[in-house]
Amino acid sequence: MAKHSVEQSDGRKQGLGVGGIDVAKDWHYVQWLDTNGRPVGKAFRFANTRAGFEAMWERRPSEEVRVGMESTGHYWVGLAHWLRAHGAEVVLVQPAHVHRLKELDDNTPTKTDAKDARVIARLVYDGRWFRWEPRGGALAQLATLAVTRRQHHQDVMRWRARIAGWIHQYFPEFFTVFKAWDGKAALTTLDTLPTPDLVLAQSVDAIADQFKAATTHRVGAKRAHALHQAAVDSIGIPVGRATARLQLASYLRSWRAALAAQTAIEAAQAAILEDWTPAQPLFSIPGFGPQVIATVLGELGDLSRFADARQAQKMAGLNLTQTSSGHRQGPTHIAKRGRPAARAVLYQAACVAVAKDPQWKAWYQSLTRRAAHPLAPKAAMVAVATKLLRVAWACMKHGQAYDAARLFPLGEVSTAA
Repeated sequence: MAKHSVEQSDGRKQGLGVGGIDVAKDWHYVQWLDTNGRPVGKAFRFANTRAGFEAMWERRPSEEVRVGMESTGHYWVGLAHWLRAHGAEVVLVQPAHVHRLKELDDNTPTKTDAKDARVIARLVYDGRWFRWEPRGGALAQLATLAVTRRQHHQDVMRWRARIAGWIHQYFPEFFTVFKAWDGKAALTTLDTLPTPDLVLAQSVDAIADQFKAATTHRVGAKRAHALHQAAVDSIGIPVGRATARLQLASYLRSWRAALAAQTAIEAAQAAILEDWTPAQPLFSIPGFGPQVIATVLGELGDLSRFADARQAQKMAGLNLTQTSSGHRQGPTHIAKRGRPAARAVLYQAACVAVAKDPQWKAWYQSLTRRAAHPLAPKAAMVAVATKLLRVAWACMKHGQAYDAARLFPLGEVSTAA
């Protein structure tokens, strides 16, 4: 065993063995390669237990090993921590690379766990991997909360869609009275008078009193009369209304529970950011509120660890790509290979920055109005989102707040993306 490994010219270490693991729920497959890249026997299966891990570890080809896995799902995380604790260098490979390379060995689209383990091992040996660094402290908490908040948000949107669909079936005229169903007066109606027959059973004055109580007198008789007339003219489904009301009540309870859970997660994210000093400069960036910052850091990690802003940009999937062949040059577009949640909140931050900050608005307009190759509005907004991420990287890297004078000297607007 070599105590001090020496880097070879191709970036590999002498005396370093390689492993590729295809991860599943109950069983994993591993393929070991020796220090020269030759398979050490066939890929074999081991259980997703401590005893299984130890049996796999005993068959490693050398004392020092680099082990690769696909960055999908969650079953790999516990194994990755175990390997790291036992001295292995844990790296991740792109699932898309495994999918594309699986036909190289046998020229067939056959997919098996053992074959995937061999492909992963080969990718690791060839250097087509990225390092896995487990997060700790505030970043680990933000990563967990980012996932949880995204799940609750999806639940909120799912229940919103179901409630809107229910209204369109049983009381479609509802939306001629209320612009949205989640306002105070609208929710009062859905809770107590969700179908036209119940509305008609109440007097206009009684409905107005309910609206006044729910909205502190901001909505009253005028809206109550409109609702009563809408019920008279309704073409909603006239049968099964009793069970339909039970269905709506269930939808509303689920929506409120998901919304409350999302709100609680957002409060926890804000509390963590408030106590974490490295994140404070990000609050000075236009469009960057607690939710944007928490999601960006939860998805991308500590931005200051990147040597260059382009690395953070690539992880967010905001790097530019182009497909060209011969005399044909395809359009330039973002790769969308990184973290979609980070891209989404950065785009939202860009919309806020352009709407509320004069300098960012001027820069956005310069992209859409320039004489040479003007950008479409959405493409220009993506450029703003990308630049905001680069600014966030610089703020965290140098521990300094956003300075508009440095980005836009003397109020000048540069069209450099």
